[in-house]
This record gives sequence, C-alpha cells and structure tokens, in this order.
Amino acid sequence: MNIRTAHRNSPLPPTAFHSYFFRFVDIESVTINTTPKLLPDVSLSYRLIVVSEGSGSIYIDDSCYRAVTGNCYAVSPGAKLVISSSLEEQEVLHYFSVTFDIISALPDERPLPFANSEIIINPFVRTLTVMHKLTALKHPESEDEQLSYHFRFQKWMHTLLKQNTVTVGFETVTSMQAVEQSVSFLKDHFNEEISTKQLAEKTGISIKQYIRLFKHITGVTPHEYISTLRIRKAKELLLVSRQPLAEIAEQVGYRDSYYFNRRFKQITGVPPRVYVNTRQYKIMSMSYVCALLALGIKPIGAPAYHMGYYAGRLGDNITNIGDKSILYYDRMRALKPDLIISCDTIDPETQQQLEHIAPIVTIPWMDLHATEHLQAIGDVLGMEKQAKSWIDDYELKREVAHQRIKNYVSKDETVGLLLIEGSEIYVLGDRNAGEIMYRSFGLQPPPLVQHLLVEHPNQYGRKVEVEQLWQYEADRLFVIVYGAEAATTYKQLQQNPVWEQLSAVRQGKVQTIDSEKWIYYDVLSLSGQLDDGINILAKR
Repeated sequence: MNIRTAHRNSPLPPTAFHSYFFRFVDIESVTINTTPKLLPDVSLSYRLIVVSEGSGSIYIDDSCYRAVTGNCYAVSPGAKLVISSSLEEQEVLHYFSVTFDIISALPDERPLPFANSEIIINPFVRTLTVMHKLTALKHPESEDEQLSYHFRFQKWMHTLLKQNTVTVGFETVTSMQAVEQSVSFLKDHFNEEISTKQLAEKTGISIKQYIRLFKHITGVTPHEYISTLRIRKAKELLLVSRQPLAEIAEQVGYRDSYYFNRRFKQITGVPPRVYVNTRQYKIMSMSYVCALLALGIKPIGAPAYHMGYYAGRLGDNITNIGDKSILYYDRMRALKPDLIISCDTIDPETQQQLEHIAPIVTIPWMDLHATEHLQAIGDVLGMEKQAKSWIDDYELKREVAHQRIKNYVSKDETVGLLLIEGSEIYVLGDRNAGEIMYRSFGLQPPPLVQHLLVEHPNQYGRKVEVEQLWQYEADRLFVIVYGAEAATTYKQLQQNPVWEQLSAVRQGKVQTIDSEKWIYYDVLSLSGQLDDGINILAKR
C-alpha cells in the first residue's frame, strides 16, 4: 500500500472553470470511534471528505492518507473509500461527506482535476461554516432556500477549484502538483541562486500558500530544503573528492566559504574540516559489505544476504537492511548514513528511494572483478594503499594455490561447474566459483565454455535446459546446490537419462560443493574459496 501526502494526476489542458456546474447530491455528518467507516464501494458521484475534528486514516483505493482536522480529500466516482479514527490515541473522528456530480458545458467532459487526492481548503473556518449551513439546509422548505442552497455550494466549489489548480505553461495542474514540480526542480538546481519568491512565481501561487504546501510535502521550508540538499552534496564531495573546501562550497551553491562553514556546522554539528579529518563516516553498503570489511571498515547497515560465509564475526552488529525480496527503508533512515556505496544493478525505483536517505557512490558490478571492486572503493574512501596491500597479499596467495593445485589435477582434465538454484540449472563461467576454479587454479573448462569465455570473458554463466547438458561435457563436474528447492531439482536431475549419460556421471566424478561457501562473489569469499578449493581437489 502506498502512503501518500499528495496525488500526482496527469496534467490537464487549461480548463474554463465557468463551464463547470456542480450539482449537489447530499451531505452527511459522520462521527466514528474505532470502527472503520466503509462507505459504498462504488459511488456514481464525486465525494469530498472534510475532516472537522480528530485524526485517523483515509484509504482511497490502494492509497492511504493521514486524516487530521482541517484536511479535505476529493474522491472520484467508483473509488473505494474507507475511513477510520486513530486507534492508538482512541480519538473520535468527525467529518463531513459531500456528494455531488459535475455537469460540463464542454463537449468532452473532463474529470475533476484534483480527484483522489488531498486538496487545499483555505481558510478552513469558512469551509466549516459552509458545511454546517449545507447540513442545516439539507431539506430546503422553499424554492428560494433551495436556490440559495445550490448557489452557496456552487460558489464554494469554484473557490476550491481556484485554490487547487494553476496553469503552468499550457497545462492545468493542481497547486500541490505545481509545488511538487518545483521540489523536483530544486533537486537538480539546488546550487543555483533562487529565492522562495521566484519559486512561488514559477508555480503561479502566492508565497504564503507556496511555503505552506512546500512544508506539507517536504516537512521543511524551501530555504531549509535547499540547505539540506547543498550540505548533503557537500558531504558526498568531502568524502569522495580531493577538492579544496572553497571549490566544494562554490560547487554546491555557496559563494561565501565562511557562510558554507557555518551552515555545514549548523546542519551536521561539526565544521567541514573536522568532518573530513575525523573520518568516522557512517557508511551503508548495498552490495560491497565484504570489500569494506576487508579494508577494516564496518558498515552500519547492509543486506544480510550479502554478508557471506567468510565474513564471519567481522559482520557482527551490522544492521540488516534487507532480504532478497525486500529492503527495509525505515531501518536505513534510522541509521542516518553519511554515504551509501551501491552497485549499478539497483533498479531505478530503489535508487530513487536511496537518494532520499544519503549520497550514493555507485561502483560497477559486472564490469569489474572482485579485487577491482575493492580497489574502486579504496579510491573513493582515500584508502588506496590499504586496498592495494590487501590485493597484493591475495595475488600472492593465488599464486601459491595455483602451484599447489598442479599436484592434484592433470592439465588436460576438463572441469565443469554447475549451479542449481530453484528449478533452474546454470553452467558457470569464469566469475564466482569460476573465478577460483578457472582463473586462479587454471583448470580447463569444457570446450564450449572455453569458446564462450574467449569471446565474452568475465561471465557469470548461462541458464541451460537438461537436454543441453551434453554440450558441456567435462571429465569432472562440481555442482553447487543452492536452497531447498534446488535440492529437489538436483534429486530429480539425477534420475534423468540425459544426466545419467554424462561422462563425469558414468565415471563417478561428480561432486557437490558447499553452496554457502561458493555462491558469493567478493574478496573475502574468494580468499576463503582458495583454501576450500585446494581441500576439495586434494580429497577427490
């Protein structure tokens, strides 16, 4: 379910509001305690919900809004509406539900521009007066009363339209949308000199209304928001660049270095130089937790499934910020990281969520080997020497392992690597387990794999069907079975005639290896796999 503060409707062409006629249908005054109020699932009319007292939640289709005194919500025909009071505070929630239809003089009837969203009602006292008068005159006794009744409602609705729509260029958008657009604009232009007055003029609404809506969307004033964006970018540059402070200040929008220092300290608690020199950065990792641990840096948070078998106790007390199917953004925000180190395989929606939490440094995943991941992170954090020292030690260990392995494997013997994950089978290339078996130990892959790696090196592998396994015949097979479902798949595979005809199977040269040790691809895992690989080959 989406928790929203504003709804983004598609922009509409400029609308002549005088062409709208609003036909009043009904008004209902409702008080609820703890039992949710489920209004009719399908209403053929528009509805306005005006909260006059208390607090709670309003659900419009799959969107949830916080209902508090003074808020108003517009609901389209056909939308499902559920309203409940605050269960925690056991508050009474009172609201008015106004039902109406729209009659348009235009040939193509247009929907209410701000339907299915929270809307502006200003001043609220005037709206409350209208609600009470409409309720009192719900059953007019004369034709004059009925005309007065409908005129009052028509006038109020046109006031709502004027308050909630502006024309930006050739588009008519809600006032909330216009301010949201300016918030997005600031994300790319925060380093420019721009005043609140200019932002308000750009959206076509008054400064007072602009500031109120801006705070409603972001929680802060435009000035505070710009300062936050500037200091966040400055923190990123201080962490990952070698630029002088004066250049960083100018790059983020401060022409005066003294003022930059003062604002930085106000927001972070320490001056820029102290922030850099203490180097007590709070780093969160999305994919490279083991590389950070190899450098002696313990990130404050990382997805648990990236820790790996060989991280061991080095990973103690690192907050788990996600599982394979979900990320815990609330935990990330609570950690308040200074920097997020991520990879280029993150989807755009996740990337956008992370950008709201802290500056991000992106390290390419598939374009680099694990040791290159380590060196890139070392370069970012000013730990180039530490990264190089670790890599030098690892390369020496690789060379020793390569020499030892000659005692256990014939140079003409081919070795195949299979990964079974879920119901799928993969033939592995020279990455992950292949990094050790093929690139470090120098074992010979099956001819077809060798041909593919010559054309496209640094490949994880490819998914294959059972019927294709004969194409990857090898003298010896190592199988990684990852997960409970994979164990069932492997058991079924062993009973398949195609499997039984493979040379390695007939010769009894198939061996499963520990998936927890061999599924991960990072520098700590590679170092551990060198040792485990020698033990496996020595005992075969």
